[in-house]
Amino acid sequence: MDKVWVIVGGADIGGIIVRQGCDLVSPKYDQRLGYASVVTEIELVGDRLHYEMIEGSGPSDGWISVKLKDKLLAVPALPRDQKLPSGEPVSMTFYAISDVHVEKKKNMEWLERLPKFEKSTVIVAGDVGVNLYHVEQALKIFSQKFDYVFYCYGNHETWAHKTKQDDKFGNYETSDQKMVGLMKLCDDLGVFTTAQLIEGVWVVPVLGWYHTSWDDEPPLQAPPGQKLARDPPSGTKLATDTIACKWECGYSNGSLMLAQHLDEQNEYWGVWPLPEALLENLKSPKGERQPVISFSHFLPRIELMPEKRFLFNPGLNQVVGSAYVRKRVDKLKPDLHIFGHSHFPWDMTLDDGVRYRSWPLGTPAEQARRSHSYPDEQTEQWYPLAVFDSNRDHYPMQPACWFSGMYSRIPRDPHSYAMADYVASSYCPNAPVVPHTIISPGIAIPPTTKAEKERRARYSAISDSSIQKEKDAAASSAAAKI
Repeated sequence: MDKVWVIVGGADIGGIIVRQGCDLVSPKYDQRLGYASVVTEIELVGDRLHYEMIEGSGPSDGWISVKLKDKLLAVPALPRDQKLPSGEPVSMTFYAISDVHVEKKKNMEWLERLPKFEKSTVIVAGDVGVNLYHVEQALKIFSQKFDYVFYCYGNHETWAHKTKQDDKFGNYETSDQKMVGLMKLCDDLGVFTTAQLIEGVWVVPVLGWYHTSWDDEPPLQAPPGQKLARDPPSGTKLATDTIACKWECGYSNGSLMLAQHLDEQNEYWGVWPLPEALLENLKSPKGERQPVISFSHFLPRIELMPEKRFLFNPGLNQVVGSAYVRKRVDKLKPDLHIFGHSHFPWDMTLDDGVRYRSWPLGTPAEQARRSHSYPDEQTEQWYPLAVFDSNRDHYPMQPACWFSGMYSRIPRDPHSYAMADYVASSYCPNAPVVPHTIISPGIAIPPTTKAEKERRARYSAISDSSIQKEKDAAASSAAAKI
C-alpha cells in the first residue's frame, strides 16, 4: 500500500499528460490522467512514474511526471519509506494517546487489553472519562502498562453532573470543585501533571480552555452568486460543555474571559512557573538542549483542524482551540507537541518548526471508520502511538492521519467553496466537491492481504452506518458533541 499515488495536478485542465514510455518524447495518449485519480506505482525513474490505474479516469496504465519544475503533479497517497529510529538501544520511548472516553464500555475493554510497554512513558492528552471513578480506573491501568504517566484534563472531565460512582470523591457542585478532586486524584496515583525531566527529555503539560474567537478563519463559503441552504450551528450550541459545565466565575462557555480564567489553571496545578532547570534549558537552541515535549488537550493552532469545508459540523472550529495555549507552547518552543480534543489523528510540522501530533482513540464508530479506510493491524489495535525517544528520534507518520495527509495534496484555503460531498449535501448542494481520494485515499486502495480484506469487510457496515448518522445529524442541525 506504500506504492500508491494520488494525482494532484491538472485540476482545471482535465488532468495530466500520459505517455506510452518513460521518455518525455514518447507518444502521448489522447486522454489525460484525471485529477484525484489513484494509481499504483509499477516503476519510478527519477520524476517519471510508470503507473497502473486503481480509481479515476484516463488511460489504465502509462507514464507520467510526478512534478513539473516546482509544481507537484502526483503525490504518495500514504507515507512512504518511513522506518523506525535506529542506533543505540532506546532508554525510554514516549507514547501519545488522547480522548480515551472509558465511559464507553468498548473503550475501557480496549484499555484493559493493552500490553505492558517496556521502558515507556505515556502522554494522555485529556478526555479520559466523564466521572472521577472512571478516570481513576483508567489512570491506574495506564500506570500498570507504562513506567510513567503524564495527563492533562480535557473538557469531559470538567462536566459537573455526578453519578453514584463519584460518591467516593465527595461532593462537588461545580466544575471547579471537580477539578480540585481530579488534581488530588492524580497526586494520589503518582500521575504527572507538571513538567518533569524523564531520561533527558522534558515533558510539559499545557492546561486551558477553548474560546470561539480563536477561530479566525472565514465561515463556510458558498460559490459566487449562491447562498448556503442554512447557516451551520455555532460551536457553543454544538458543545455539551455549554450545559454540562458549571463555572464559579460565571463566564459563558466559549468566551475569551473563560479561556483566560482557565489558563490560570497552569499556575494552580503547578505547571507554571516552569522549573528553573527547564527555563535554563530553553535558552539553548534546539539540537543543543534537552528535547522538550509539550502536550495539551485543546489545540494551539488553527492549522491543526480541517477547514470548515471538510467538517460535518463547520462550527466545531469555534470550540477546539485557544490563543492562551498557543502562547505557552510558543514559549516552550518544543520539539514535539501532542494534542487531543478534535478526534482527528494528526501529524504535521508547522512554520514554527514544531511537530504536532494527535492520536485519539475516539468513539467505537470513529474507530470502525478508520479501520474500514485503513485496514491494517495497527489502525485496528490503535495502541498508544510511539512518537519520540530518549535518543532524540521522532517516530514515523501513520497512514491513518488522513486529514493532515490531505494537506500534502492540497493547500489550506479556508476561502475555497469546494467542499467535501458530505458537507455540500447538508449546506450547499450545488457547491463543487473535493474528491474523496484527495481527502482520504485509503478507501480507494484495495487491501493487499487476506487479513486486510477481512478487516475491511468486518468494519464496512458499521462505518457506512456511522457516516450516514453524521450526515443525518448535520442535515437536521442536530448537535454533534465533542
